[in-house]
Amino acid sequence: ALIEIKLALSRSLKARRQQMMTQTELAEKIQSSQPRIAKAENGAASVSIELLIRAMLATGATPQEIGDVIAGVQ
Repeated sequence: ALIEIKLALSRSLKARRQQMMTQTELAEKIQSSQPRIAKAENGAASVSIELLIRAMLATGATPQEIGDVIAGVQ
């Protein structure tokens, strides 16, 4: 289920981020890099859940919203 959770977070992150900022802007907010954000949004196996959650929080997602994404995974 971990892979499905990461993919769900990746999809949610991409959808949220596209409405608010560029990958570069998000990377700057979380002290990361644009290629790392691209990998996160594409569900790359090398990306940690921690990075996905930090990025989601940086787009303004609440812990509750993040929990809802995770809870929605079957």
